[in-house]
Amino acid sequence: MTETHAPAAAPFSARLKHLLATSPASRPLARLRSLRNWPNRLRHPELATLYREDGYIDTLLPRFITPGTNCLDIGAHFGAVSYRMEELSQGGWLGIVEASPWKAALLRRRFATATVFETAVSDEDGTISFYENIDRPGFSSLSDRASRGETREVKVPVARLDTLLSEDTPVGFVKIDVEGHEYAALRGAEALLRRDRPVILFEAGAAADEDLDTTGYVRLFAWLTGELGYDIYAACDLVEGRPALDAEGFERHRVYPFTAFNFFAIPSGSGPETTADIGDQR
Repeated sequence: MTETHAPAAAPFSARLKHLLATSPASRPLARLRSLRNWPNRLRHPELATLYREDGYIDTLLPRFITPGTNCLDIGAHFGAVSYRMEELSQGGWLGIVEASPWKAALLRRRFATATVFETAVSDEDGTISFYENIDRPGFSSLSDRASRGETREVKVPVARLDTLLSEDTPVGFVKIDVEGHEYAALRGAEALLRRDRPVILFEAGAAADEDLDTTGYVRLFAWLTGELGYDIYAACDLVEGRPALDAEGFERHRVYPFTAFNFFAIPSGSGPETTADIGDQR
């Protein structure tokens, strides 16, 4: 790990990926990547459901994001989900949260009508160490995930979402992917979640990870399903019409052979009755 107090410039390859991820070419390119991944699918048939996860999510998003939906993308990375949110919400408010200074700059230029928050989010306000992954920017995190590539430590602001966001803009859909720190980030949005009851798409990685305290995922599941009254589904379960998960099912998805790393939290009582409500990816 190297330490710096100045933000790195956006690498050319990252700028190119950002431009493609936030353009009409994004969905054809995603299908092309899926086709190119067939050798891995053939070698690992046990991971077939996980390989289809992006397709499941893309199928589900139009159910939860409709014209006028106000959306929040936490941990926007190159902006692919922000682009999809903007496309589906058709004029709804879009908030983008990104701790990486150079990624935030790219996103601010691309999404001129969105509100871009250049900050990390947690259950406290202040300043915090953020670890930019130089080799694999998608693994940048508040944890030093050095096993995934060389990292650079930068100091960035950190804030609670309840501090950042106004009550005047109700949020209908939240996507969050902050590399293992989802629990603290959503705890910092407790007032928002209780007030607006948004659907939440959140990442929860493997049950065992040498770089992360994965018990945070367990606490997040218990908090959402207990205190906040949400039902949680894997993307594949929603498409297949299966019921909400219990804690054991949530854990099972995230143990090899993995079947899901992304989950939808839906206010209890408002989940789909049948797959006819959301389409069928099979």
